[in-house]
Amino acid sequence: VTCVVGFIMSVLFTFMPFLLPMDTFTFSLIGITMSMMMIGIWMIPYFDILLIPVNYPVIAHTPVSSRTYFLVKLTQILTYTALLLGSLNLMPAIGGIWVHKGEFSLFRLLFPIAYLPIVFMSGFFTIGVMTMFAGYLTKLYSKRTLRNIAQYAQFIFPAFFPVTLILLFRLLPDISKDKLLSSLKWFYALPNGWFAGTVSLALGEIEWHFLILAGLAIVSTFILVLVPLRNIAKSYAEYLSYLLESGSRQKSKIRVKTPLLAKLFRNRTIRAGLCLSFTYIRRDKHLLRQFFASLGSVIMLVVILNQDQAWVLHAFAIGLSPGFSMIFYFVGISIVSSFILPIRYSEHYKASWMLRLAPLSTTHDLWRGVQAAAFLYFVVPCTLLMFCIATINWGTLGILYVLPGLIILLNYVILFPKPLSGLPLAEEFVQSQIAGETLIPFLASLFSIGIFVGIQFVTYLLNIWVYYGFYCVMVVGGLISFIHFLQKNRRVEEIINA
Repeated sequence: VTCVVGFIMSVLFTFMPFLLPMDTFTFSLIGITMSMMMIGIWMIPYFDILLIPVNYPVIAHTPVSSRTYFLVKLTQILTYTALLLGSLNLMPAIGGIWVHKGEFSLFRLLFPIAYLPIVFMSGFFTIGVMTMFAGYLTKLYSKRTLRNIAQYAQFIFPAFFPVTLILLFRLLPDISKDKLLSSLKWFYALPNGWFAGTVSLALGEIEWHFLILAGLAIVSTFILVLVPLRNIAKSYAEYLSYLLESGSRQKSKIRVKTPLLAKLFRNRTIRAGLCLSFTYIRRDKHLLRQFFASLGSVIMLVVILNQDQAWVLHAFAIGLSPGFSMIFYFVGISIVSSFILPIRYSEHYKASWMLRLAPLSTTHDLWRGVQAAAFLYFVVPCTLLMFCIATINWGTLGILYVLPGLIILLNYVILFPKPLSGLPLAEEFVQSQIAGETLIPFLASLFSIGIFVGIQFVTYLLNIWVYYGFYCVMVVGGLISFIHFLQKNRRVEEIINA
C-alpha cells in the first residue's frame, strides 16, 4: 500500500518539469527531499524491528550472534527501503530527461542513470542516520519507553508534513522569484542538497560547489553507514541481554491506575469498563494510532481555519453557523470513533474469555463503562474546546452554537452499534469487516447532520421565529432521545439478567 501511494505521488511529481521551469539541481532537490522524508516517516514505526527483537528468544540458543541478528534485521529494513525508493523515483527519473537544458543538454538522456543510484544512496543515508539514532536510544531508555517514543513520533511527524505544505503554498505567492532562487543555496548545507548537487555533477555541471557537495554526500554516507555498524552491532548484544533478563522486572513495574472519574459510578461493572477503557487509552498501540490520526486531521483543520475564518465563524442567526457546526460535528465524531472502534474490534480479542469468567452483574454494563469513558474523556473535552471557541466569538450566546453538536455527539455514542456479546475487546480486528460495519453509522450520522444544518438554514430563510422553534424542538428532542435510549438499554439489560 505504501509503495502504491508513493508511486501515485511520483507520477504527480513527474509532470513538474512540463509545468514549471527548473534546472537539474532544483528538480533533484525536490525528488530527493521527498524520498528522504518518506523514508524517514515510514521508518519510524519500524523501529520495533530493531528495538523489539521478538524472534531473538527463539534463536538465542543457536550459534547466531547478536551482531548477525542485528545485520539481518537491518537488511530487512533496507529491502523495504529499496522497494519504496523504487516506487517513489522510477517515474521522476524518466521525467527528469526533460529538465536538463543548456550547454550540456546531451546529458539529459543520462538523467535516470545518474539520478536513481544517488537517490538510493540518499535513502540509505537516511536509514543510517535513524539506525544510529536507534542505537543511541538503546543505551538511554528501556524497551517500553522506546516503543512509546516510536509510536508517538510516528504520528507527530506526519502531522507536521501536511501543515508545512499548507503554510508553504500560502507563503509562496508572497515570495519573489529571485528570493526563492537565492534561498535554494541554503540547501547546500543540508544532506538533501548534497545529494542533489551530486546529481548535477554527474550530469556534467562541473562546478566547485557541486564537487564539494558530492564529496560530502559520498564520504558521509560511507562513514555513516559502514563505520558505526560494527559498534552498534557490538552494543546490540548488551541490549538483547538486557531485554531478555529484565523483561519480568519491567513488567513488575506496570501498575493499573484507577481513574479519578471512575468513582462517580456506583455500579462496579461500569466502573471496571471505565477503568479498562482508560488503560487502553494510555497503552494500546492501535487505539493510539486511531486517536493520533484523528488528532492530525484536527491540526490540519486548525491550520485551514487560520487561513480563512470568515466562512467558518459566520453566523446567520443565534445558534446558526453552518461552518462552525460542520467543523464541530466532524471533529467530534472523528475523535469519538477513534476511541470506540479499537475498543470494540481489538487485536486482543482471543483474550476476551477472561471477561466472561469475571463475576459481572451483566456483561452489557462493561460496554456502558466504555460509553461512559467516551463521554468523559472525549465528548466533554471536545465540547469544552468548541465552547471556548464559540465564547470568544459570540460571548455567552456561544453555548447556543454548541448545544446542537453536543446533542448529536451524545446520541452518536449511545446509538453506536454494540458488540453482540456486550463485551469490549471481544470482536476480531478484520479491516474489511470493520470498514463495512463502521462506515454505515458514520455516513448515517454525517447525512443526518447535513439534513439538520440544511433544515436549520431553510427555516431561517422562511422566518426567524420558525427557525427558533425548530432549534428548540431539535435540541429538546435530541436530549429526550438520548435519555430514552439510555434508559432503554438499562431496561433491556435488566430483562436479560432476569
